[in-house]
Amino acid sequence: MADSPQFGALLQLTAREGLRDELVRVLGNYLNTLEGEPGTLLVAFAADPNDENLVWAWEEFADANAVQAHFEHDFFRALQMELADLLAETPLVRPLAPIAHRVQPGVVAE
Repeated sequence: MADSPQFGALLQLTAREGLRDELVRVLGNYLNTLEGEPGTLLVAFAADPNDENLVWAWEEFADANAVQAHFEHDFFRALQMELADLLAETPLVRPLAPIAHRVQPGVVAE
């Protein structure tokens, strides 16, 4: 699809024992900074219901320049510093090429 983002990623974030709630709080705060990243089209976080330390992230970007801008953004760099104390291991990243997604009409992203 021509309007689909060209770059995406699925990330597995493993919190240190007992710190998933803090990880979720930090990630929630990060969502409020994304207006400064116009090429970042979608970011979603979800707690794994089967693992009390696991959080999944889905990201979509407009193009390669948007991915680069994401990595260079001050808020992303600050996030990396906060995550260093919360994560038990380096995030696992699966690069993806999104082809389609749908949000139901009337749903507001928050």
